Amino acid sequence: MAKSKRFEQNDNHFAYAYYRYSSHAQRDCSIEQQRIEAHAFCVSRGIKIIKEFEDKAISGTRIDRPQLQKMLKEIEIDRPAYLILWKTDRLSRDEFDSPLIKAQLRECGVQIEYVAEALPEDEGTRILLEKIYEGLAAQFIVQHKKNVNRGLRFNASNALYNGHKILGYKGKANQKYEIDEDTAVIVQKIFNNYSSGKSLQVIANELNNAGYRTIRGNEFSAKTLLHTLHNRSYIGEYRYADIIIPDGMPRLISDELFENVQRLLEQNKHNSRGHAKEVNKERGIDFWLTGKLFCGKCGDSMSGMSGTSKHGNLYYYYTCNNHRKKKCSKKNVVKNTIEDIVTNILKECLNNMSLKILIAEKVYTYYKKELGSDENYEKSIVNSIRDVDNMLDNIMRAIEKGIFNDTVQARMLELQEQKRLLQDELELEQNRKKYELKPEHVIKFLDSFIDDFKDNATRREVLYYLIEKIYVYDDKLIVDFYYSDDRREINFDEYKKYVENLDKLMQVLGTEPIHQEGSPSGALAPLSKKVPEILENS
Repeated sequence: MAKSKRFEQNDNHFAYAYYRYSSHAQRDCSIEQQRIEAHAFCVSRGIKIIKEFEDKAISGTRIDRPQLQKMLKEIEIDRPAYLILWKTDRLSRDEFDSPLIKAQLRECGVQIEYVAEALPEDEGTRILLEKIYEGLAAQFIVQHKKNVNRGLRFNASNALYNGHKILGYKGKANQKYEIDEDTAVIVQKIFNNYSSGKSLQVIANELNNAGYRTIRGNEFSAKTLLHTLHNRSYIGEYRYADIIIPDGMPRLISDELFENVQRLLEQNKHNSRGHAKEVNKERGIDFWLTGKLFCGKCGDSMSGMSGTSKHGNLYYYYTCNNHRKKKCSKKNVVKNTIEDIVTNILKECLNNMSLKILIAEKVYTYYKKELGSDENYEKSIVNSIRDVDNMLDNIMRAIEKGIFNDTVQARMLELQEQKRLLQDELELEQNRKKYELKPEHVIKFLDSFIDDFKDNATRREVLYYLIEKIYVYDDKLIVDFYYSDDRREINFDEYKKYVENLDKLMQVLGTEPIHQEGSPSGALAPLSKKVPEILENS
Protein backbone atom coordinates (compact mmCIF):
# COMPACT_ATOMS: atom_id res chain seq x y z
CA MET A 1 0.00 0.00 0.00
CA ALA A 2 1.42 3.33 -1.02
CA LYS A 3 2.07 5.94 1.60
CA SER A 4 -0.78 8.45 1.59
CA LYS A 5 -0.17 12.15 1.27
CA ARG A 6 0.22 13.81 4.66
CA PHE A 7 -2.78 15.91 5.65
CA GLU A 8 -1.95 19.59 6.10
CA GLN A 9 -4.78 21.51 7.77
CA ASN A 10 -5.30 25.15 6.81
CA ASP A 11 -3.74 27.53 9.34
CA ASN A 12 -6.77 29.53 10.48
CA HIS A 13 -9.74 29.35 12.87
CA PHE A 14 -12.48 29.61 10.22
CA ALA A 15 -15.14 27.00 9.52
CA TYR A 16 -17.96 26.11 7.17
CA ALA A 17 -21.09 24.49 8.62
CA TYR A 18 -23.29 22.11 6.65
CA TYR A 19 -26.77 21.04 7.83
CA ARG A 20 -29.12 18.45 6.34
CA TYR A 21 -32.09 16.31 7.22
CA SER A 22 -33.76 13.82 4.91
CA SER A 23 -37.36 13.96 6.22
CA HIS A 24 -39.81 16.46 7.69
CA ALA A 25 -39.67 14.74 11.08
CA GLN A 26 -38.55 17.22 13.74
CA ARG A 27 -35.97 16.09 16.28
CA ASP A 28 -32.91 17.40 18.03
CA CYS A 29 -30.96 17.24 14.76
CA SER A 30 -33.38 19.27 12.63
CA ILE A 31 -31.79 22.13 10.70
CA GLU A 32 -32.32 24.79 13.38
CA GLN A 33 -31.13 22.53 16.20
CA GLN A 34 -28.07 21.55 14.15
CA ARG A 35 -27.28 25.24 13.69
CA ILE A 36 -27.64 26.10 17.38
CA GLU A 37 -25.46 23.20 18.50
CA ALA A 38 -22.87 23.87 15.77
CA HIS A 39 -22.45 27.49 16.91
CA ALA A 40 -22.16 26.46 20.55
CA PHE A 41 -19.60 23.81 19.57
CA CYS A 42 -17.48 26.37 17.68
CA VAL A 43 -17.68 29.06 20.37
CA SER A 44 -16.34 26.59 22.95
CA ARG A 45 -13.34 25.87 20.71
CA GLY A 46 -12.55 29.36 19.44
CA ILE A 47 -13.71 28.54 15.89
CA LYS A 48 -15.55 31.09 13.74
CA ILE A 49 -18.23 29.94 11.28
CA ILE A 50 -17.93 32.08 8.15
CA LYS A 51 -20.46 30.32 5.88
CA GLU A 52 -23.43 27.99 6.40
CA PHE A 53 -25.11 25.63 3.94
CA GLU A 54 -28.31 23.62 4.38
CA ASP A 55 -30.25 21.01 2.38
CA LYS A 56 -33.77 20.40 3.68
CA ALA A 57 -35.69 17.15 3.19
CA ILE A 58 -33.13 15.71 0.78
CA SER A 59 -31.79 12.19 1.18
CA GLY A 60 -28.14 11.79 2.11
CA THR A 61 -27.76 9.19 -0.65
CA ARG A 62 -28.00 11.94 -3.29
CA ILE A 63 -24.79 13.64 -4.38
CA ASP A 64 -26.61 16.35 -6.36
CA ARG A 65 -27.79 18.27 -3.27
CA PRO A 66 -27.59 21.95 -4.34
CA GLN A 67 -26.09 23.37 -1.15
CA LEU A 68 -23.61 20.51 -0.82
CA GLN A 69 -22.31 21.15 -4.33
CA LYS A 70 -22.14 24.88 -3.69
CA MET A 71 -20.18 24.28 -0.48
CA LEU A 72 -17.68 21.96 -2.19
CA LYS A 73 -16.97 24.61 -4.83
CA GLU A 74 -16.60 27.53 -2.43
CA ILE A 75 -14.50 25.59 0.08
CA GLU A 76 -11.72 25.37 -2.54
CA ILE A 77 -11.61 29.18 -2.61
CA ASP A 78 -12.03 30.13 1.06
CA ARG A 79 -9.95 27.22 2.47
CA PRO A 80 -11.37 27.17 6.04
CA ALA A 81 -9.66 24.92 8.59
CA TYR A 82 -12.86 23.09 9.58
CA LEU A 83 -16.16 21.74 8.29
CA ILE A 84 -18.76 21.41 11.06
CA LEU A 85 -21.31 18.57 10.73
CA TRP A 86 -23.95 17.27 13.11
CA LYS A 87 -23.06 13.60 12.50
CA THR A 88 -21.14 11.51 9.99
CA ASP A 89 -24.23 10.71 7.90
CA ARG A 90 -25.05 14.41 7.33
CA LEU A 91 -22.38 14.61 4.64
CA SER A 92 -23.41 11.49 2.72
CA ARG A 93 -24.95 8.07 3.25
CA ASP A 94 -23.61 6.75 -0.03
CA GLU A 95 -20.69 4.35 0.38
CA PHE A 96 -19.06 5.60 -2.84
CA ASP A 97 -19.71 9.35 -2.57
CA SER A 98 -18.67 9.77 1.07
CA PRO A 99 -14.96 8.88 0.66
CA LEU A 100 -14.74 11.01 -2.50
CA ILE A 101 -16.19 14.04 -0.72
CA LYS A 102 -13.87 13.53 2.24
CA ALA A 103 -10.87 13.17 -0.06
CA GLN A 104 -11.76 16.50 -1.70
CA LEU A 105 -12.03 18.17 1.71
CA ARG A 106 -8.69 16.66 2.72
CA GLU A 107 -7.00 18.03 -0.40
CA CYS A 108 -8.40 21.46 0.50
CA GLY A 109 -6.86 21.26 3.99
CA VAL A 110 -10.23 21.00 5.75
CA GLN A 111 -10.73 18.90 8.88
CA ILE A 112 -14.23 17.58 9.67
CA GLU A 113 -15.59 18.07 13.19
CA TYR A 114 -18.76 16.27 14.33
CA VAL A 115 -21.00 17.99 16.88
CA ALA A 116 -23.04 15.00 18.08
CA GLU A 117 -20.37 12.39 17.43
CA ALA A 118 -17.42 14.24 18.90
CA LEU A 119 -14.75 11.67 19.61
CA PRO A 120 -12.98 11.58 23.00
CA GLU A 121 -9.65 13.23 23.65
CA ASP A 122 -8.11 9.89 24.64
CA GLU A 123 -6.56 8.69 21.39
CA GLY A 124 -6.88 5.00 22.20
CA THR A 125 -10.64 5.19 22.80
CA ARG A 126 -11.09 7.49 19.81
CA ILE A 127 -9.51 5.27 17.18
CA LEU A 128 -11.17 2.10 18.47
CA LEU A 129 -14.60 3.71 18.78
CA GLU A 130 -14.25 5.20 15.31
CA LYS A 131 -13.64 1.73 13.87
CA ILE A 132 -16.59 0.23 15.75
CA TYR A 133 -18.87 3.03 14.47
CA GLU A 134 -17.96 1.99 10.95
CA GLY A 135 -18.82 -1.63 11.67
CA LEU A 136 -22.16 -0.83 13.29
CA ALA A 137 -23.06 1.62 10.55
CA ALA A 138 -22.27 -1.01 7.93
CA GLN A 139 -24.63 -3.45 9.64
CA PHE A 140 -27.74 -1.31 9.64
CA ILE A 141 -26.98 0.27 6.27
CA VAL A 142 -26.87 -3.21 4.75
CA GLN A 143 -30.34 -3.80 6.16
CA HIS A 144 -31.58 -0.50 4.87
CA LYS A 145 -30.23 -1.02 1.37
CA LYS A 146 -31.51 -4.55 0.93
CA ASN A 147 -34.50 -3.57 -1.21
CA VAL A 148 -32.58 -0.85 -3.01
CA ASN A 149 -29.78 -3.27 -3.92
CA ARG A 150 -32.26 -5.70 -5.36
CA GLY A 151 -33.25 -3.07 -7.91
CA LEU A 152 -29.64 -2.03 -8.50
CA ARG A 153 -28.60 -5.62 -9.17
CA PHE A 154 -31.49 -6.01 -11.61
CA ASN A 155 -30.29 -2.90 -13.45
CA ALA A 156 -26.72 -4.16 -13.40
CA SER A 157 -27.63 -7.57 -14.79
CA ASN A 158 -29.02 -5.71 -17.80
CA ALA A 159 -26.11 -3.22 -17.95
CA LEU A 160 -28.44 -0.31 -17.18
CA TYR A 161 -27.47 3.05 -15.70
CA ASN A 162 -27.35 2.78 -11.92
CA GLY A 163 -26.76 6.40 -10.99
CA HIS A 164 -22.96 6.06 -11.08
CA LYS A 165 -21.52 8.93 -13.12
CA ILE A 166 -18.47 8.14 -15.24
CA LEU A 167 -16.39 10.64 -17.19
CA GLY A 168 -17.00 10.11 -20.92
CA TYR A 169 -20.52 8.73 -20.51
CA LYS A 170 -24.04 9.96 -19.82
CA GLY A 171 -26.84 7.92 -18.37
CA LYS A 172 -30.59 8.00 -17.76
CA ALA A 173 -32.70 5.88 -15.44
CA ASN A 174 -33.65 2.46 -16.88
CA GLN A 175 -31.41 2.99 -19.92
CA LYS A 176 -27.93 1.87 -20.92
CA TYR A 177 -24.94 4.21 -20.73
CA GLU A 178 -24.30 6.35 -23.81
CA ILE A 179 -21.12 8.10 -24.96
CA ASP A 180 -20.94 11.75 -23.99
CA GLU A 181 -19.21 13.30 -26.98
CA ASP A 182 -18.18 16.38 -24.99
CA THR A 183 -16.24 14.44 -22.32
CA ALA A 184 -15.25 11.26 -24.18
CA VAL A 185 -12.46 13.23 -25.88
CA ILE A 186 -11.03 14.03 -22.41
CA VAL A 187 -10.78 10.32 -21.58
CA GLN A 188 -9.12 9.51 -24.90
CA LYS A 189 -6.70 12.42 -24.44
CA ILE A 190 -5.73 11.14 -20.96
CA PHE A 191 -5.00 7.60 -22.20
CA ASN A 192 -3.11 8.72 -25.29
CA ASN A 193 -0.98 11.27 -23.43
CA TYR A 194 -0.01 8.82 -20.68
CA SER A 195 0.77 6.14 -23.24
CA SER A 196 3.06 8.59 -25.06
CA GLY A 197 5.12 9.16 -21.91
CA LYS A 198 3.63 12.22 -20.22
CA SER A 199 3.45 12.17 -16.42
CA LEU A 200 0.16 12.26 -14.53
CA GLN A 201 0.86 15.73 -13.14
CA VAL A 202 1.73 17.15 -16.56
CA ILE A 203 -1.48 15.71 -18.03
CA ALA A 204 -3.52 17.14 -15.14
CA ASN A 205 -1.99 20.59 -15.58
CA GLU A 206 -2.66 20.60 -19.32
CA LEU A 207 -6.30 19.53 -18.84
CA ASN A 208 -6.90 22.16 -16.15
CA ASN A 209 -5.28 24.90 -18.23
CA ALA A 210 -7.50 23.94 -21.15
CA GLY A 211 -10.58 24.37 -18.96
CA TYR A 212 -11.48 20.69 -18.66
CA ARG A 213 -12.99 19.43 -15.39
CA THR A 214 -13.75 16.07 -13.74
CA ILE A 215 -17.19 14.49 -13.71
CA ARG A 216 -17.85 16.38 -10.45
CA GLY A 217 -16.69 19.73 -11.80
CA ASN A 218 -13.34 19.79 -10.02
CA GLU A 219 -9.85 20.27 -11.38
CA PHE A 220 -7.91 17.18 -12.38
CA SER A 221 -5.15 15.81 -10.17
CA ALA A 222 -2.73 12.90 -10.48
CA LYS A 223 -5.01 10.95 -8.13
CA THR A 224 -8.16 11.39 -10.23
CA LEU A 225 -6.25 10.52 -13.40
CA LEU A 226 -4.99 7.33 -11.80
CA HIS A 227 -8.57 6.25 -11.15
CA THR A 228 -9.50 7.05 -14.75
CA LEU A 229 -6.61 5.06 -16.21
CA HIS A 230 -7.59 1.96 -14.21
CA ASN A 231 -11.28 2.13 -15.20
CA ARG A 232 -12.19 -0.86 -17.38
CA SER A 233 -15.45 0.79 -18.44
CA TYR A 234 -13.50 2.46 -21.23
CA ILE A 235 -12.82 -0.90 -22.93
CA GLY A 236 -16.54 -1.72 -22.75
CA GLU A 237 -16.69 -3.62 -19.45
CA TYR A 238 -19.73 -2.99 -17.26
CA ARG A 239 -19.10 -3.64 -13.55
CA TYR A 240 -21.33 -3.55 -10.51
CA ALA A 241 -20.31 -5.46 -7.36
CA ASP A 242 -19.70 -9.02 -8.58
CA ILE A 243 -21.59 -8.47 -11.84
CA ILE A 244 -19.31 -8.10 -14.87
CA ILE A 245 -20.71 -7.74 -18.39
CA PRO A 246 -18.22 -7.61 -21.29
CA ASP A 247 -19.38 -5.15 -23.96
CA GLY A 248 -21.96 -3.76 -21.52
CA MET A 249 -20.53 -0.24 -22.00
CA PRO A 250 -19.83 1.72 -25.19
CA ARG A 251 -16.11 1.38 -25.88
CA LEU A 252 -13.96 4.53 -25.79
CA ILE A 253 -10.43 3.10 -26.23
CA SER A 254 -8.82 -0.05 -27.66
CA ASP A 255 -7.67 -3.06 -25.65
CA GLU A 256 -4.11 -2.48 -26.88
CA LEU A 257 -4.01 1.11 -25.58
CA PHE A 258 -5.52 0.10 -22.23
CA GLU A 259 -3.03 -2.76 -21.68
CA ASN A 260 -0.10 -0.55 -22.63
CA VAL A 261 -1.21 2.02 -20.07
CA GLN A 262 -1.53 -0.67 -17.36
CA ARG A 263 2.06 -1.81 -18.05
CA LEU A 264 3.32 1.77 -17.78
CA LEU A 265 1.40 2.33 -14.54
CA GLU A 266 2.96 -0.78 -13.02
CA GLN A 267 6.47 0.24 -14.09
CA ASN A 268 6.13 3.82 -12.87
CA LYS A 269 4.71 2.70 -9.54
CA HIS A 270 8.05 1.12 -8.60
CA ASN A 271 10.06 4.10 -9.80
CA SER A 272 8.36 6.66 -7.55
CA ARG A 273 9.88 7.94 -4.35
CA GLY A 274 8.21 6.96 -1.10
CA HIS A 275 8.17 4.83 1.94
CA ALA A 276 10.56 1.88 2.29
CA LYS A 277 7.52 -0.37 2.18
CA GLU A 278 6.72 0.98 -1.28
CA VAL A 279 10.29 0.54 -2.48
CA ASN A 280 10.34 -3.10 -1.45
CA LYS A 281 6.78 -3.87 -2.52
CA GLU A 282 7.80 -6.32 -5.23
CA ARG A 283 9.67 -8.35 -2.61
CA GLY A 284 6.63 -8.53 -0.35
CA ILE A 285 8.30 -6.54 2.45
CA ASP A 286 5.97 -4.76 4.86
CA PHE A 287 7.44 -2.60 7.64
CA TRP A 288 4.20 -2.68 9.61
CA LEU A 289 5.61 -1.12 12.81
CA THR A 290 6.25 2.19 11.04
CA GLY A 291 4.35 5.02 12.70
CA LYS A 292 4.49 3.46 16.15
CA LEU A 293 8.27 2.96 16.41
CA PHE A 294 10.45 5.73 17.89
CA CYS A 295 14.13 6.09 18.71
CA GLY A 296 14.86 5.81 22.44
CA LYS A 297 17.84 8.16 22.14
CA CYS A 298 16.53 11.14 20.18
CA GLY A 299 12.77 10.47 20.06
CA ASP A 300 12.47 10.68 16.26
CA SER A 301 10.42 8.11 14.36
CA MET A 302 11.92 4.95 12.87
CA SER A 303 11.21 3.52 9.41
CA GLY A 304 12.22 0.52 7.33
CA MET A 305 15.30 0.10 5.18
CA SER A 306 17.28 -2.66 3.53
CA GLY A 307 21.02 -3.32 3.35
CA THR A 308 23.28 -5.70 1.44
CA SER A 309 26.23 -7.46 3.07
CA LYS A 310 29.62 -7.93 1.38
CA HIS A 311 28.48 -11.43 0.45
CA GLY A 312 25.44 -10.05 -1.36
CA ASN A 313 22.87 -11.06 1.26
CA LEU A 314 19.91 -8.71 1.70
CA TYR A 315 18.87 -7.71 5.24
CA TYR A 316 16.00 -5.57 6.54
CA TYR A 317 16.11 -3.14 9.46
CA TYR A 318 14.26 -0.36 11.21
CA THR A 319 16.40 2.76 11.45
CA CYS A 320 16.11 6.10 13.24
CA ASN A 321 15.36 8.86 10.73
CA ASN A 322 17.90 11.12 12.45
CA HIS A 323 20.47 8.32 12.19
CA ARG A 324 20.07 8.47 8.41
CA LYS A 325 20.90 12.16 8.62
CA LYS A 326 23.89 11.34 10.88
CA LYS A 327 22.31 13.28 13.74
CA CYS A 328 21.78 10.27 16.05
CA SER A 329 23.98 7.34 17.09
CA LYS A 330 21.13 4.85 17.46
CA LYS A 331 22.00 1.53 15.81
CA ASN A 332 19.68 -0.14 13.32
CA VAL A 333 17.50 -2.98 14.66
CA VAL A 334 16.78 -6.19 12.77
CA LYS A 335 13.26 -6.17 11.37
CA ASN A 336 12.31 -9.75 12.31
CA THR A 337 13.56 -9.48 15.88
CA ILE A 338 11.57 -6.44 16.90
CA GLU A 339 8.45 -7.46 14.96
CA ASP A 340 8.43 -10.88 16.65
CA ILE A 341 8.59 -9.27 20.09
CA VAL A 342 5.76 -6.83 19.34
CA THR A 343 3.63 -9.59 17.78
CA ASN A 344 3.77 -11.60 20.99
CA ILE A 345 2.98 -8.57 23.14
CA LEU A 346 -0.11 -7.92 20.99
CA LYS A 347 -1.17 -11.56 21.31
CA GLU A 348 -0.80 -11.37 25.06
CA CYS A 349 -3.06 -8.29 25.12
CA LEU A 350 -5.75 -9.97 23.06
CA ASN A 351 -5.73 -13.00 25.35
CA ASN A 352 -6.01 -10.84 28.46
CA MET A 353 -9.73 -10.82 29.33
CA SER A 354 -9.30 -8.23 32.11
CA LEU A 355 -7.80 -5.76 29.62
CA LYS A 356 -10.55 -6.45 27.06
CA ILE A 357 -13.27 -5.86 29.66
CA LEU A 358 -11.58 -2.59 30.68
CA ILE A 359 -11.49 -1.42 27.06
CA ALA A 360 -15.10 -2.51 26.44
CA GLU A 361 -16.39 -0.64 29.50
CA LYS A 362 -14.52 2.52 28.59
CA VAL A 363 -15.77 2.52 24.99
CA TYR A 364 -19.35 1.63 26.01
CA THR A 365 -19.51 4.36 28.68
CA TYR A 366 -18.51 6.97 26.16
CA TYR A 367 -20.90 5.59 23.54
CA LYS A 368 -23.94 5.70 25.86
CA LYS A 369 -23.09 9.20 27.02
CA GLU A 370 -22.65 10.70 23.56
CA LEU A 371 -24.58 8.51 21.15
CA GLY A 372 -27.31 6.64 23.02
CA SER A 373 -30.51 6.12 21.05
CA ASP A 374 -33.29 8.71 21.31
CA GLU A 375 -36.53 6.93 22.25
CA ASN A 376 -38.65 9.99 21.42
CA TYR A 377 -37.29 10.27 17.90
CA GLU A 378 -38.89 7.08 16.62
CA LYS A 379 -42.23 8.18 18.06
CA SER A 380 -41.93 11.57 16.35
CA ILE A 381 -41.34 9.89 12.98
CA VAL A 382 -44.33 7.58 13.44
CA ASN A 383 -46.52 10.57 14.34
CA SER A 384 -45.25 12.48 11.29
CA ILE A 385 -46.08 9.53 9.01
CA ARG A 386 -49.56 9.42 10.52
CA ASP A 387 -50.02 13.16 9.82
CA VAL A 388 -48.92 12.72 6.21
CA ASP A 389 -51.31 9.76 5.79
CA ASN A 390 -54.17 11.91 7.07
CA MET A 391 -53.33 14.64 4.56
CA LEU A 392 -53.16 12.09 1.75
CA ASP A 393 -56.55 10.70 2.82
CA ASN A 394 -58.02 14.21 2.62
CA ILE A 395 -56.66 14.61 -0.91
CA MET A 396 -58.12 11.25 -1.96
CA ARG A 397 -61.55 12.28 -0.61
CA ALA A 398 -61.30 15.53 -2.57
CA ILE A 399 -60.43 13.60 -5.74
CA GLU A 400 -63.42 11.29 -5.17
CA LYS A 401 -65.62 14.42 -5.08
CA GLY A 402 -64.20 15.47 -8.45
CA ILE A 403 -61.72 18.05 -7.21
CA PHE A 404 -58.51 17.45 -9.15
CA ASN A 405 -56.13 19.93 -10.75
CA ASP A 406 -52.40 20.54 -11.14
CA THR A 407 -52.13 22.01 -7.64
CA VAL A 408 -53.78 18.97 -6.03
CA GLN A 409 -51.60 16.60 -8.04
CA ALA A 410 -48.41 18.48 -7.08
CA ARG A 411 -49.36 18.44 -3.39
CA MET A 412 -50.13 14.72 -3.52
CA LEU A 413 -46.74 13.95 -5.09
CA GLU A 414 -45.02 16.15 -2.50
CA LEU A 415 -46.72 14.29 0.37
CA GLN A 416 -45.92 10.90 -1.14
CA GLU A 417 -42.23 11.84 -1.37
CA GLN A 418 -42.32 13.19 2.19
CA LYS A 419 -43.81 9.89 3.41
CA ARG A 420 -41.13 7.91 1.59
CA LEU A 421 -38.39 9.94 3.27
CA LEU A 422 -40.04 9.52 6.66
CA GLN A 423 -40.26 5.77 6.20
CA ASP A 424 -36.62 5.75 5.14
CA GLU A 425 -35.65 7.61 8.33
CA LEU A 426 -37.83 5.32 10.48
CA GLU A 427 -36.13 2.21 9.09
CA LEU A 428 -32.70 3.70 9.79
CA GLU A 429 -33.65 4.61 13.36
CA GLN A 430 -35.03 1.13 14.02
CA ASN A 431 -31.81 -0.39 12.70
CA ARG A 432 -29.76 1.95 14.89
CA LYS A 433 -31.57 0.58 17.94
CA LYS A 434 -31.28 -2.99 16.69
CA TYR A 435 -27.51 -2.72 16.27
CA GLU A 436 -26.81 -0.46 19.24
CA LEU A 437 -23.34 -0.93 20.66
CA LYS A 438 -22.93 -3.14 23.75
CA PRO A 439 -19.78 -4.04 25.73
CA GLU A 440 -19.82 -7.59 24.36
CA HIS A 441 -19.60 -6.15 20.83
CA VAL A 442 -16.28 -4.51 21.70
CA ILE A 443 -14.91 -7.74 23.20
CA LYS A 444 -16.10 -9.74 20.19
CA PHE A 445 -14.45 -7.19 17.89
CA LEU A 446 -11.11 -7.62 19.68
CA ASP A 447 -11.49 -11.41 19.76
CA SER A 448 -11.91 -11.46 15.98
CA PHE A 449 -8.18 -10.73 15.58
CA ILE A 450 -6.83 -13.55 17.76
CA ASP A 451 -6.68 -16.34 15.17
CA ASP A 452 -5.52 -14.20 12.25
CA PHE A 453 -2.06 -13.06 13.30
CA LYS A 454 -0.27 -14.49 10.27
CA ASP A 455 -1.49 -11.47 8.34
CA ASN A 456 0.55 -8.26 8.64
CA ALA A 457 -2.57 -6.16 8.10
CA THR A 458 -4.16 -7.77 11.18
CA ARG A 459 -1.08 -7.15 13.30
CA ARG A 460 -0.93 -3.55 12.14
CA GLU A 461 -4.58 -2.98 12.99
CA VAL A 462 -4.26 -4.40 16.52
CA LEU A 463 -1.08 -2.37 17.00
CA TYR A 464 -3.02 0.74 15.99
CA TYR A 465 -5.75 0.08 18.56
CA LEU A 466 -3.71 -1.04 21.58
CA ILE A 467 -0.24 0.53 21.50
CA GLU A 468 0.51 4.24 21.58
CA LYS A 469 4.31 4.21 21.07
CA ILE A 470 7.27 1.85 21.11
CA TYR A 471 10.65 3.31 22.09
CA VAL A 472 13.67 1.37 20.82
CA TYR A 473 17.09 1.54 22.49
CA ASP A 474 20.25 -0.36 21.57
CA ASP A 475 19.65 -2.95 24.30
CA LYS A 476 15.90 -2.87 24.93
CA LEU A 477 12.50 -1.56 23.90
CA ILE A 478 9.77 0.10 25.99
CA VAL A 479 6.09 -0.15 25.04
CA ASP A 480 3.46 2.46 26.00
CA PHE A 481 -0.12 1.16 25.89
CA TYR A 482 -3.48 2.86 25.49
CA TYR A 483 -6.00 2.17 28.30
CA SER A 484 -3.21 1.44 30.78
CA ASP A 485 -0.31 3.17 32.49
CA ASP A 486 1.68 -0.06 32.13
CA ARG A 487 5.08 0.33 30.41
CA ARG A 488 6.62 -2.91 29.19
CA GLU A 489 10.41 -3.06 29.08
CA ILE A 490 12.05 -5.91 27.16
CA ASN A 491 15.78 -6.59 27.11
CA PHE A 492 17.02 -7.81 23.72
CA ASP A 493 19.78 -10.08 25.07
CA GLU A 494 17.48 -11.84 27.51
CA TYR A 495 14.85 -12.24 24.85
CA LYS A 496 17.38 -13.67 22.39
CA LYS A 497 18.72 -16.08 25.03
CA TYR A 498 15.20 -17.25 25.78
CA VAL A 499 14.52 -17.91 22.08
CA GLU A 500 17.79 -19.84 21.65
CA ASN A 501 17.00 -22.06 24.63
CA LEU A 502 13.51 -22.67 23.34
CA ASP A 503 14.87 -23.54 19.87
CA LYS A 504 17.13 -26.18 21.44
CA LEU A 505 14.18 -27.63 23.29
CA MET A 506 12.18 -27.79 20.07
CA GLN A 507 15.04 -29.61 18.31
CA VAL A 508 15.24 -32.16 21.12
CA LEU A 509 11.51 -32.74 20.77
CA GLY A 510 11.95 -33.15 17.01
CA THR A 511 9.90 -30.12 16.00
CA GLU A 512 10.65 -27.01 13.96
CA PRO A 513 12.76 -24.31 15.65
CA ILE A 514 10.68 -21.40 16.88
CA HIS A 515 12.79 -18.77 15.16
CA GLN A 516 14.66 -19.04 11.88
CA GLU A 517 16.67 -16.30 10.23
CA GLY A 518 14.63 -14.76 7.47
CA SER A 519 11.37 -16.25 8.72
CA PRO A 520 8.31 -14.03 8.38
CA SER A 521 7.40 -11.80 11.27
CA GLY A 522 5.10 -13.60 13.64
CA ALA A 523 7.10 -16.86 13.69
CA LEU A 524 7.19 -16.66 17.49
CA ALA A 525 3.45 -17.18 17.82
CA PRO A 526 3.80 -20.13 20.29
CA LEU A 527 5.62 -17.79 22.67
CA SER A 528 2.54 -15.70 23.39
CA LYS A 529 1.93 -17.45 26.71
CA LYS A 530 5.59 -17.04 27.67
CA VAL A 531 5.87 -13.30 27.07
CA PRO A 532 4.81 -12.39 30.64
CA GLU A 533 7.70 -14.48 31.98
CA ILE A 534 10.12 -12.73 29.66
CA LEU A 535 8.79 -9.37 30.78
CA GLU A 536 9.15 -10.28 34.45
CA ASN A 537 12.72 -11.44 33.92
CA SER A 538 13.59 -8.21 32.13
